[in-house]
Amino acid sequence: MSLTPIGYTSMFSIFQPYDDEGFHLLTLRAYVSGHALYTQLVTYYGPFFYEIIGGFFKLTGFEIANDSGRLVTLFIWLLASLAGGLVAYRLTHSLLLGLSSQLLTFNLLAALTNEPMQPGGLLSLLLIGLALTAAYRSRRPRATAVFIGALAAAALLVKINVGVFAVMAVAFAFAGSMTGRWRRLLLPATGLVLSVAPLALMLRLLDRDWATNYAFAVALAAAALTIVVTAAGARRPAAPAPLLMIGGGSAVAIVTIGIAVLTGTKLSDLANSIVLLAYGQPQLFVRPLNVKFWVVVCAAASAALAIAFASIRRGRPVAAVLPAIARIAAGVLMWICVLLPPSYLLLLAVPLAWVAAVAPRDDLRSPTDGYARLLLPALAMMESLQAYPVAGTQVSIASLGVVWVGAITLNDGVRQLRAWAAGRSRPRLVGAATFVPLGALIISLAATSLWASVAVASYAAGSPLGLPGAELLRVPSMQQVALRSLSTSLRRDCTSFITMPGMSSLYIWAGQDAPAPLFDTDWIYFLDSEQQQSIVDQVRSLPGMCVVRNDVVVKFWGQGRPVPSGPLIDFIQTNFVSSGSYGDYELLVPR
Repeated sequence: MSLTPIGYTSMFSIFQPYDDEGFHLLTLRAYVSGHALYTQLVTYYGPFFYEIIGGFFKLTGFEIANDSGRLVTLFIWLLASLAGGLVAYRLTHSLLLGLSSQLLTFNLLAALTNEPMQPGGLLSLLLIGLALTAAYRSRRPRATAVFIGALAAAALLVKINVGVFAVMAVAFAFAGSMTGRWRRLLLPATGLVLSVAPLALMLRLLDRDWATNYAFAVALAAAALTIVVTAAGARRPAAPAPLLMIGGGSAVAIVTIGIAVLTGTKLSDLANSIVLLAYGQPQLFVRPLNVKFWVVVCAAASAALAIAFASIRRGRPVAAVLPAIARIAAGVLMWICVLLPPSYLLLLAVPLAWVAAVAPRDDLRSPTDGYARLLLPALAMMESLQAYPVAGTQVSIASLGVVWVGAITLNDGVRQLRAWAAGRSRPRLVGAATFVPLGALIISLAATSLWASVAVASYAAGSPLGLPGAELLRVPSMQQVALRSLSTSLRRDCTSFITMPGMSSLYIWAGQDAPAPLFDTDWIYFLDSEQQQSIVDQVRSLPGMCVVRNDVVVKFWGQGRPVPSGPLIDFIQTNFVSSGSYGDYELLVPR
């Protein structure tokens, strides 16, 4: 099955009114045109994203617009899917599991169609690159150590929480790779950090049930992994060279931050934007991952099983058929949980990741690298925290690690069952073991086919938007009429305009520049009084100034909160009146 047509029809058949896409496009435009990140351009994503993606557009000369941005996102989506399948194939030496993982990765990253050009696509590639590096660790130990540090640093400099989670997982894997006294000291310490991190991260929202359940589910998962790796006698590969990892990470950080500083960014502004603004996100906008209490109960049961597994492994061996069937069941459950809604089922899969950390005791020729068994379960657990505090596209990216951990677990169980059955002349069980990867591929194909049918139908039913920079995009006919009519009115009746809230794609379609760097989608709640007054001072005297307001999107960002007062909001309400409606959009002109 070719994924390119499916990806294309999916990518070009939807436009979300909250328009995160426009925010990324206009901030990239401003950066490429010479605005200094954070000092002249407000954004809460790191400089590595802007330097890589902005650098691509600057070198190629492509216009930064909806069509080109979606084509770039489509390329990243397809490349990430292919690389995700390659990770699984390298870890399992199973073509069927590799293909299944490719399809699962593709299905997960279909969420990028809602917010094209968002940094989640680049982050997916970085995380998949980290997993691929771990998979090849035994063949290129020195090179992979450099790449591990470099990829973790790059993630830090795209979105700080994702990078911190990756660094924590790398630290845990490093501790688990050590021997002797250092292992006995560092492994429990890093495991404790992993277990405490979810509670510390969500501390300010632990009065909400969903946040408490979320934090404890991941904390219990981390505790289970630590118990198994510490007590179950996991095979210990040679630890990656720490100086090489630090060197790789330092090189990426120095180059990235150096480019930002040389283009006008102040270090204080960089730190404030990517650290302090990220820290304040829960106060601005929260979209909860509604984790239920029974998920925590299941996580506690998984931790109890981890303790029992560690005890049994140290004691008398049991029949291999039982752990084999348990591994297969755990792998199947993990994949089902990330494939099916609701999204909080991710937290049902994550507590099972410890199963992949230890190879079957009698499988001395397992294709899975020992270092990958330490890093990937820890990475899957920590990256599952991405969905806090906004469980949107982040949920899909947070689920990527479960795909690889599930592939390892399935492959371990299949190999273990096949070896046990072959040694006892049980051809039916050998056949059943062989069918598991084929069954996984059939299910993945079915899910992808369903997605393909929905995507093709949506694309066929849509109408070409036909606006500048968005000629390839097709949307429902009512949305097309509203957006085209609004863009025509803006070009005809307004020489400049601002949007409430931020809906920046309109500037591209109207062929106008924003009168002020007001790109942020939820600026109503994001900008303080001083920042709003600065915008008012810039636009007050501009002739032909208009306002586009969308109360549906205002309510989306408000989450039940009233629209606060502020200089810019008061300026709009006092000085502008409605001149017409275009679907949910209202065009306001000066009184």
